Amino acid sequence: MTTPVDFLHEHHLKPILNQEQLYRFATRFTDSFNKKHIVEKDCIRFITLTYYGTIDDLFVFKVLTNKVDVLFNQKNLENHLPKECIYAFDDVDLGVNEKGEIVKVFNLAALQKQWKRRKLELQEFNVGHELDTFLDNISNVLMNEENAIEILNLNSMFGFYFQGLFAKYDTNEVPKKRTVIVEEFDVALTEEIWAESKISGLKITAQKSNDAHKKIICDMDVIKKYEGNLMYNTENRLVEGFLEIKNENMNIKYKILWVG
Repeated sequence: MTTPVDFLHEHHLKPILNQEQLYRFATRFTDSFNKKHIVEKDCIRFITLTYYGTIDDLFVFKVLTNKVDVLFNQKNLENHLPKECIYAFDDVDLGVNEKGEIVKVFNLAALQKQWKRRKLELQEFNVGHELDTFLDNISNVLMNEENAIEILNLNSMFGFYFQGLFAKYDTNEVPKKRTVIVEEFDVALTEEIWAESKISGLKITAQKSNDAHKKIICDMDVIKKYEGNLMYNTENRLVEGFLEIKNENMNIKYKILWVG
């Protein structure tokens, strides 16, 4: 049984100053609506994160995307457009608060300028309404910092990494709770963060009903599973993370692995 004593340890995601850390981010989306043709999409990213200290009480990180692989039913997806959305944020300087929320993009102007050049290059060798709509959507995101922050906070981007960055636990508050929007299922639920008593890590669950059914409570009763964990080393560096979200027909798994 977890007791308030277990919450005395602080879980600050605070890597070594000015040291590059390489991570493997993986997102797997499984659509089993058609049982005869289950669809699996994977996005694997190799990302370098560097911690630069704090500015105005914000943790400052440089996030550099080195490589992106998009797979469809285990095969490489030839369509390069999904990668373009990720590469639009391939070198971003972020300000993160103690709750693990991205709240500032320090180099947004540079990203906007870079994307304008890339957009022209793509339109020079490709044509079509679908392409133009896709590129315009990315432009609209980058033109507004609030929109950019919303995208960057998604688990499929960088949100799952930074959500482990919590301030010191209040020993009177067990577990730590916060409302989250599960974008892929368009529902809201109460996420619960528990400190693991035997390991240096956090357990992620969703608030459930108190009856015998123990169903996940959300504004639309569709989420069947919401479970994960975040593992740290003695330096409070995140070394591994996992989160699985599931409903009747869809399953999403987020994984993060520190590779050096």
